Amino acid sequence: MRTNTRVLMATAVLCTSTFAASANAAVHIQYRSYSGSATMGPEAQAYADKVKEITTAALGEGNEVLFENLGTVAIPSQFGNVLSAVEAGAAQKGFDAAYISGGDLNKAWGFIYNSGVPFGPTFDEFAGFLLGKAVDGKQTGLDLMQSILAKNGKNVVAFPIVASSEQSSGFFPEPVGPVRGRFGIGLVGLCQRPWTFRYLPPAENILGLACDELVSAGVIRAKNIKFVAAVPGNGSLIDGVKNGTIQAFEFATPLDDVSQLFTSAGNPGTVGVRFMHEPGWHQQFQITYMLINKQVWEGLTDGQRALIQSVGRDHLISAYGESLRQQGDALKFILGANGGDGNGQNDIVLVRWPKPALEQLRNATIKYLNARASDSTLSATDRADYSSVLDALRRYVHSNDFYWREREVSPWMRFEHWTNDDGESW
Repeated sequence: MRTNTRVLMATAVLCTSTFAASANAAVHIQYRSYSGSATMGPEAQAYADKVKEITTAALGEGNEVLFENLGTVAIPSQFGNVLSAVEAGAAQKGFDAAYISGGDLNKAWGFIYNSGVPFGPTFDEFAGFLLGKAVDGKQTGLDLMQSILAKNGKNVVAFPIVASSEQSSGFFPEPVGPVRGRFGIGLVGLCQRPWTFRYLPPAENILGLACDELVSAGVIRAKNIKFVAAVPGNGSLIDGVKNGTIQAFEFATPLDDVSQLFTSAGNPGTVGVRFMHEPGWHQQFQITYMLINKQVWEGLTDGQRALIQSVGRDHLISAYGESLRQQGDALKFILGANGGDGNGQNDIVLVRWPKPALEQLRNATIKYLNARASDSTLSATDRADYSSVLDALRRYVHSNDFYWREREVSPWMRFEHWTNDDGESW
């Protein structure tokens, strides 16, 4: 934290001397929020607070930038999506800014900037792609993203501000892997269950493709699972299970799960989806962005723009750290939430996907990623842009994967049996 503070204050001093505004008024930028869940909404507000503090210190009172949260208001129907609404700006009944998921950047390739690819880089590895000169040693992955938006005439500027850690991979009525002396249903059983999933792309596509492969190989007769993009009416996932709209879902990190899925109305254990699955093969992290209308962006001073982006990079790391710090306690809460009611049938149980299932899902991931480059449901422009992003990430991973694998310490070796001099475990 000391290093981050020094960097920010050094930037502040630089901007004060180089970009100090004279008679500029404070800038108010209203933004549409993406989510109020624990690792997202509050951290976006923390970013806004930090921008106000740093711009005030660096540029002087009266020249600060104030990001003002509009909440998760509806996107006006004439725009269809949040990016188009920000392109238009508030003057045209859209938004001057929006806090978004990476997936909102583009339906073809945005998921890569949201959470990498399933079974892909971890957060720190992806940060090397996003912020380092990972594209031919000349530009960052973030530069590549912005250049694609600009090339396609998108009237926006985007930069990352919040990150959170690995997500859970689903609450299901039955365990996929073995648990407590009980055999798991495996991927074979999962594909044949008549369940409707709330599982977002690309995980939805990959899980469906893995099931299709089992059908093609004659392992199962039919794939019975189905998917919905969201619970109708933006209803709660718990209510969706209660009323039979869905029978299985993934949401986010344990911390987010606690903030959204554990209420007086019930929780996953009390509504019959008590088996919580790990690892988060589908989403090893999440990165979320501030999207700003280009005219609003160009109306800022050089100093304001420099500080807004610098604080974004700082907060990307601090938000990730704050997310990671709380996940252990959140997971313990989830696993013990129903433990005192005397009903063992609603206890939430942690389950690991069995290795054969993960291998099948990984193989489906490879097929999905490769096939998307020629997906006729995408425009030619989107297919070309997707290929550019995926190829840049592939080359970056190819050049570094040997180091990543060699540096790893088995998770079972880290802190296992470690105690202090009093015999207390870490």
